[in-house]
Amino acid sequence: MKIIKTIEKAVLDGGPAFFDIETTGLSARTSNVYLIGLMRKEGNDTVLTQYLCESLDEEKEMLETFVSVLREDETLIHYNGAGFDIPYLNKKFKHYSIAFEIIPEKTRDLYKELLHFKKYFPTDNIKLKTMEAAAGFAREDKYDGAELIKLYSTLLGRFRLASITGKKEDEDSVNSLLREILLHNSDDIEGLYDIYLKTNIQAALSGYLDVSPEITPFELILSYNVPLFPLDLELAFSGVNLGNNAHGCEISIPVKETTLKYFFPDYRNYTYVIDRDMCMHNSVVFGLSKDNKKKCTKETAYIKKAGRYIPIPAAMVDSLGGYGLHLFKESYEDKIFYAELKDNREFFKEYAKYILKEL
Repeated sequence: MKIIKTIEKAVLDGGPAFFDIETTGLSARTSNVYLIGLMRKEGNDTVLTQYLCESLDEEKEMLETFVSVLREDETLIHYNGAGFDIPYLNKKFKHYSIAFEIIPEKTRDLYKELLHFKKYFPTDNIKLKTMEAAAGFAREDKYDGAELIKLYSTLLGRFRLASITGKKEDEDSVNSLLREILLHNSDDIEGLYDIYLKTNIQAALSGYLDVSPEITPFELILSYNVPLFPLDLELAFSGVNLGNNAHGCEISIPVKETTLKYFFPDYRNYTYVIDRDMCMHNSVVFGLSKDNKKKCTKETAYIKKAGRYIPIPAAMVDSLGGYGLHLFKESYEDKIFYAELKDNREFFKEYAKYILKEL
């Protein structure tokens, strides 16, 4: 078994570790894992360690070595590993009676994090190579997984030949094939790292990221100091736009300057005043002419207010009162909710979370 260590340019803290595997097929029962790449912080450096089987008989040894270096306090980061890599490895651990299991819920699958927002991406798919390109990563590797299996099969033959002949040309052939195979794996992991840097949606949804608000005459701009996605999104929520900028990511929300209505839920306690086109509480309308008032319905129990408004996600409606805000609509039947625009940083942070959840 070969163990190849490379110092990477990536800057990591002690938390995440990025991994990817290469196999000779899709079934753990009938194929082999022949290469595992693991990138993490070691001392002051970020190191990519690649574990390669020089023969298929070394599979168990490689798996045991990989398990032995994993740390309890690190989070394994992968791309669709919950769908392939992790189940595959767990089946291999069981086959070789290796007392270890990777729990998907304790790892971070960037593919799953992006999958929920797939319909907003201006790309045909969210495959690893597509998202790598969106994140600005330029691959050097030119092979796909199927082609890599053929290269590895050739490499196994050259390993045997070089060990028998000892000739330099056979060793050069081994090294050439080895570079291509290792490059594919390292590109997968380095590309994954670039996607990781620009995928902070879960941190935003969890409230770990601060929001910087900017109010202009026509829009509210909520900025994060990191990107939330590897690329701009095409949203369809009340004119809201989300895109990356030089400093991170910003959500642009249109500000509507107009007159809207607030509807009282206890409408039976109110009377609609015709010439004022609004309702008043029953306790203060005794002096009004009978021809100028009538009992309120749900549709007429409103007051009107001119102001500057922003759209409110439906899921946030019940929490507005905690910020001293009220819900406004254009009509009772209207499905779009609004709140007055007020400079409230805590509200803006929560508001940004709900905008993202609305997606």
